[in-house]
Amino acid sequence: MRGLVISPEYRVEDNGGIHFVTTDIDSLKLREYLLYWDKLDFPNTNIVSMGTTPETDYLESVGVLQRSVFNSNTFNGEFYAKIQLEALKKNNEKEKGSWSLAQPNSKLVLDKVSSHQTRNLEVELYRSLPIPSAEVSLDDILSFKEIRKDELLEFRSLMDGLYLEVIASGDPDRAKMKSIEQIQRKIVELNRVMDEANIKSLLGNLKVEIDVSKMFEKTLQGAGLGALFHFPVGVGAALGFASSFIQVKTELSLKPKEIPEGLKDYAYLYYTNKELT
Repeated sequence: MRGLVISPEYRVEDNGGIHFVTTDIDSLKLREYLLYWDKLDFPNTNIVSMGTTPETDYLESVGVLQRSVFNSNTFNGEFYAKIQLEALKKNNEKEKGSWSLAQPNSKLVLDKVSSHQTRNLEVELYRSLPIPSAEVSLDDILSFKEIRKDELLEFRSLMDGLYLEVIASGDPDRAKMKSIEQIQRKIVELNRVMDEANIKSLLGNLKVEIDVSKMFEKTLQGAGLGALFHFPVGVGAALGFASSFIQVKTELSLKPKEIPEGLKDYAYLYYTNKELT
């Protein structure tokens, strides 16, 4: 089982404060999270009801989504960033290493007290991740997940294997190339089976932030990280992957000061094309 602590979109302002763009979960993002994850937690507060919609109510009723509740006398983006981390900690105490963070931003937004900037390993899928369009019903996605469970589990396993092999291999360049080729083949396969199931889909963007201990710093420095790995030309022309790529690199980014034991891939950023710089 893998779970995701999700959030509305919020950003860091010039004055350092955190501002909500919305308190709801975007319909497209909700479908991305639902397709690739087993459980979702959309944290709530005692003073403001965050993003309660018919869709979140439905997922809660079928046991896919939960609403951890946290108490506060005030409510703002800074507080929500803290409760997202609190929900991450709480869920991982019950299911060690099984829960990660998710935000609909290209950079992870966390409060200053609970996080610090450091160099992490980052895996990016640009216009590569097949995601259901906003018009696809939640029921259709749940049915597809049940029928195609093996393909989705294999994709998750390949993603895990990519960064594990890169940081642990004595030949990280070779490990990276092999893993990326396997992920590309699986992405093409997912795209095909979604089409066969009449699941209208788009190609989304995903960054995975990975905690890398200091013992692997030298390995990473010699790994030739940062190159773009485009999909094969034939595949790109046939299925719309022409501008898609996968990239593995080290990046300065925010990281929680306390990451639950056993959790390496601590944040998943499902961002939109317009945010690519």
